[in-house]
Amino acid sequence: MSVHRLTRTLRDNSLPALMAEAGWRGIRSLRRASFHADLKNASPVRFQPIGFYSSLKNPGSDAIIAYAGSVLRGEYPLLGYGSPNLGTSPDWQCDWVSGKSWPLDDSRKLTVVRHDGSDVKAPWELSRLQWGPVVARAWALTGETKYRDALRSLLTDWIQRNPVGKGVNWTVAMEAALRAISICLTMELLWPFAEHEQAWLNQVTASLWQHLGFIEAHSEFSFLLRSNHYLSNIVGLTTLSAYLRGPGMPQRFRKYAQAVQREILLQTYPDGGDREASTGYHVLVAQMFLHSLIVQRRCQAKIAPGFESRLRRMFAWMAGLADEDWRLPLLGDCDNGRVELLCEDIAQAPLPACRRHSLRIGSLCALASDLVEMNVRKDEPAALMSDSGIAVLRSGEASVIFFAMPNGLDGKGSHTHCDKLSLIFRLGPLEVFCDSGSRCYTRSAKLRNLDRSTAAHNTLSIDGEDQNLLPSDPQFLFQCGNDASVSPITISGSGMEASHRGYGRLGIEHRRRVELGERSLLVLDELSGAGEHLLDLRFILGPEWRADSEMMSGRAVSCVIAGPRQLSLECETVDQLALSILPVEVSREYGSTVPGSCIRIQSRINLPAKLQTRVQWN
Repeated sequence: MSVHRLTRTLRDNSLPALMAEAGWRGIRSLRRASFHADLKNASPVRFQPIGFYSSLKNPGSDAIIAYAGSVLRGEYPLLGYGSPNLGTSPDWQCDWVSGKSWPLDDSRKLTVVRHDGSDVKAPWELSRLQWGPVVARAWALTGETKYRDALRSLLTDWIQRNPVGKGVNWTVAMEAALRAISICLTMELLWPFAEHEQAWLNQVTASLWQHLGFIEAHSEFSFLLRSNHYLSNIVGLTTLSAYLRGPGMPQRFRKYAQAVQREILLQTYPDGGDREASTGYHVLVAQMFLHSLIVQRRCQAKIAPGFESRLRRMFAWMAGLADEDWRLPLLGDCDNGRVELLCEDIAQAPLPACRRHSLRIGSLCALASDLVEMNVRKDEPAALMSDSGIAVLRSGEASVIFFAMPNGLDGKGSHTHCDKLSLIFRLGPLEVFCDSGSRCYTRSAKLRNLDRSTAAHNTLSIDGEDQNLLPSDPQFLFQCGNDASVSPITISGSGMEASHRGYGRLGIEHRRRVELGERSLLVLDELSGAGEHLLDLRFILGPEWRADSEMMSGRAVSCVIAGPRQLSLECETVDQLALSILPVEVSREYGSTVPGSCIRIQSRINLPAKLQTRVQWN
């Protein structure tokens, strides 16, 4: 552990928590040593389906068959990278984007993040095997043995060329958990197995037993910080102990199912929002809990009322933020994380980047509404998720989402962006002002921090500073400062407002009020403090829109926003302003971008000061 991380850990946690964590890590080290010593032991379990898909609706057959066909050709639709042709026996250790691979060495000794242009998410995503259930569905739909044969070949290839404990795909328990879920669902869809397939079934079952042991020995539990990683561990273990029958499995199932039910109350706010301050991770976490609910119901587990109640709120939270085409805004990190591919993921896989969107959630919310009763109203003029720090105003065809989200995970900020007091503005289903998204994580520290920066969001930066200090050391791409403490959002009349203290180190507080009418949006920025400072106000346009400048300088500046509709934007203050239009990249799914533009308004101004921006349309 680095000195920086150690100092922060000691500062942010109590002595009892630190002592408990030290004890737990000692136990985990012993478990890991025991697991690696017992790798040659025979599997004592057998695979048995649980009826996971009974009564669940099937996604569209044409999209499934097209997707499965690409896999059979050795083309794998993965993230925003398209469908790279990796062959029917791919290099499972390779990041095909950079061409760089990890050696098939002891996974405990591998460096996962190397800062050499590679991104471990590429081989991990391929090895999550989430294309497996899609190909298995194609077999179930058509009865054509080519799909079944392809899966037998691919899964055998993966097992043989990824021996447990070796290579990059055995470095993190989360990856093993999501992969194990994919294998279980694939085998369920292929059930029953003919006599000549029994040896293969036994091979896969032994691999699932190894996955269970690996996850238990490498659990990402912590007394100090738990996130979607630990959740994936216990969801995967619940699924494995449901599908694997043998000694100790019922006890494991009850233990892990209860852990999942407890964890939902710890990882989400009372309003249903995920504590990681990211819509992408909210979708992943909600899908994990929903998947586990299905598994537990199929196995007649006792479900705590609080679990279903909180899960219902998670989906109401999503429905309240989604547009009329069931797309969520991309807030915080969004990296296409899934438990199982959604209908929209399958259908949009062959589309060009400009037509894809990683947070289409219509089918996921429809599935949730079949399993937990939901009551969502989108006709109310205002909605407030007070714990999450998000509010929505609606007026006619227009809506605006306003963010004063606390840094995720109690300030740790692993997937947090510097988006305090930012907003998303929509006309109908189209985002006029959008979030710029997440292009990458570790492939480029520069791009990663740029995507997290204040300048990448529809808010105000001062003196070139970020609201939260972002570490310059590339080792800390999943950490940030906890400077930008936010006030609660208040809603009054047709407006909402909040403030943050991210510029407290400059002696400045930023307060923003947003008002929405049927034909206008008003954004009022108020800055307390003293002295002269450089203000930088940005509005990032969705790719469907472009800006043409009119008044470039003066106490009032303006531009025209053209696209499916025409709008005007005017900003004014008591000092001189300068307006420019910058080219930017907008990422709607991890790994790809589409060109966009940003309206940038700057002023060197004496504080205290106010800026007023008005957008109008017919």
